[in-house]
Parts: sequence; structure tokens; C-alpha cells
Amino acid sequence: MTILSLCSGVGALDKAVEAVTGAETSVYAEKDPWAATVMAGLLPGVENLGGIDHVDWRAVAAGYPNVRKVVAGWPCQGISNNGHRLGLDDPRSGLWRNVVQAVDAIRPDELFLENVAALKRRGLDVVSDHLNRVGYDLYWTITYASSIGAPMPRARFLGYATPGRGVTVEVPAPAPACGKIGPLLPTPKASDGPNGGPNQRDGQGNYYLPGLAVRLDEQWRAPELGRDYGPVIRRWEQALGRPAPAPTAPDARGNLRLSPAFTEWVMGLDEGLITGHRGMPRTEQIKRAGNSVVTLQAIAGYRELIAAATLSAPRPIGLMAAAPVLPVTSDERSAA
Repeated sequence: MTILSLCSGVGALDKAVEAVTGAETSVYAEKDPWAATVMAGLLPGVENLGGIDHVDWRAVAAGYPNVRKVVAGWPCQGISNNGHRLGLDDPRSGLWRNVVQAVDAIRPDELFLENVAALKRRGLDVVSDHLNRVGYDLYWTITYASSIGAPMPRARFLGYATPGRGVTVEVPAPAPACGKIGPLLPTPKASDGPNGGPNQRDGQGNYYLPGLAVRLDEQWRAPELGRDYGPVIRRWEQALGRPAPAPTAPDARGNLRLSPAFTEWVMGLDEGLITGHRGMPRTEQIKRAGNSVVTLQAIAGYRELIAAATLSAPRPIGLMAAAPVLPVTSDERSAA
């Protein structure tokens, strides 16, 4: 039994599912050229289907009969609080429709989903209804990377679906560990690379990761802010089994700026997974890391969801109004 990975990114979510299920990825779909470069290095010889909006899923089902698990961390731009907040009406996040079309054609035994936590109020009703309509039960939760030792909060939606009666169940997740051992780093963002500056802050006046990185000293303290990030850094070093790299690196003029290697480490990605691709520009490396998944967070979350799914007669939560599985429009195809 093998895995089909959709919107694969750099494979961090696939790695979590492989760890949980013991299956291997036999085919994937990733249209972004830089992410596809990373995937090609991870899975040499494995077919890349490209953009999921132009795939014949019946043909995929016939060509890969051993695929019994589907993984999808589809685009979050329309769902994220940092985006336009159009939900699944955004053409990029609207690729969810292609995901559910793939599920309906392939009929996997297990479906693993990931997106930003804002999906809970900006599209979960549609996701739930679509899966229920095609005969799948959905178990979902909101997880926090800090709960498994990561040095930043990074709240994420995780979903696990199996063929069933068409019900949806919310599964409680461990509370975030914010403040228990010290302040947390800002969550890395895809925009930290192309748009991140040393003085950019959020709506509460807190620095984003590029701004905090240049304010950290060698002991992981930010004297200007009166904060010590050493405890969370050391905790993550222990969890990953490798030391944290320097948070900054000089640019061509000698000015310090956020290092892609530090973002890669904060996200818990394998050393060099992204930064080992020397031809990839710094901004693109940071973007791919910020768009990725904390594998250990996903492993813990999926194990909780699978355990919940094995319970007898779970009590479904009545979720929201019905929404049809809409066809993909030409506008969505061109914007995807």
C-alpha cells in the first residue's frame, strides 16, 4: 500500500504520514518548480503529476492501484489570517475541490489533511461537507507545534478521513505550551524571505522572525526586548538531536539578516533539505521552509486522530450547512 501526495511542498507532511503508517510515497503532485526540485531529490524516479487542477484522477487510480493513502496540504493563501481571507473562494485555496475529486476517484483507505488553523472558521464547513458527501468520516483537530517541543506556536489544522457514515468529529488537542518554559519565537512565514525586514511587526507590535533574529545575541537572548529564548531553543535542539544554526547571516554588504538555515531548523526540517539546494535563492529557501510543515507536530496530531477514529460510535459534531462539490472553473484553473 502506497501514498499519493498532493501539493507536496518539500515533503515534510509526507514524511509524517510515512512515519505513522509505514507506507511509502509512490506518486506526488507539486507544480512549484523550487519545491518540485526538492521533491525530485527526495524521490528520484517517482512521478510528479504537476498541478492538481489538470489531472485525470481516474487514470491515476488505474495507474497506481496500490495507492491507498492520500496526503494533501493544499494552499492556504485564501484561508490564512495573513491573506485576503476569501476562504475556499480564493482560487489557490479553492484547489481543495481538486483534492476531493481525487479522493472520490481513488477512494483511499486513509486521507491525511493539513492547513492553517484559520480553516476552522474559513472553509472547514465546506471541507467537512464535501468529504461527508463522498462517504468519508472526518476527524480533525487544531494542533500547536509548541506542544511537541518546537520553539514557536504554529497552530495548524490536521484532518484524518476514512470511509464511513459521513460524519465529522472534532478531536481535542493538547494545549499550546506558550510561556511554560519561556517566550516562543515568532512562527516562520513564507513572506519572511521576499518581504521580511528587520523592523516589521505584527498588529500587536511583536517582531516577525526576521526582526527578532537580528536582535538575538549568542546566548539566544534579545536584550532590547528583555526576553530569553534560550530555553525553547535548547528544548528543540534536544528534540531534533542537532544544535541550532546561527539565526542570521550577512548579505553582500555585510548586514545581518535572517538565515534560511535557521528557518529550516525552527521548522524541524532535515538539515540541508532546502538549504542544500545551492541554486535556490535565499528568499525562495525561506519561503519554502515557511510554507512547510513541522513533521513531528503532524506525527503527534495524526496519531491522536487515528486513535480517535478507532473508538466505537464516536459522537459526531453537527457541522454547518451543506455545500456541493463544485466543478473547477476556468478562472480557478488560470489562477492556480
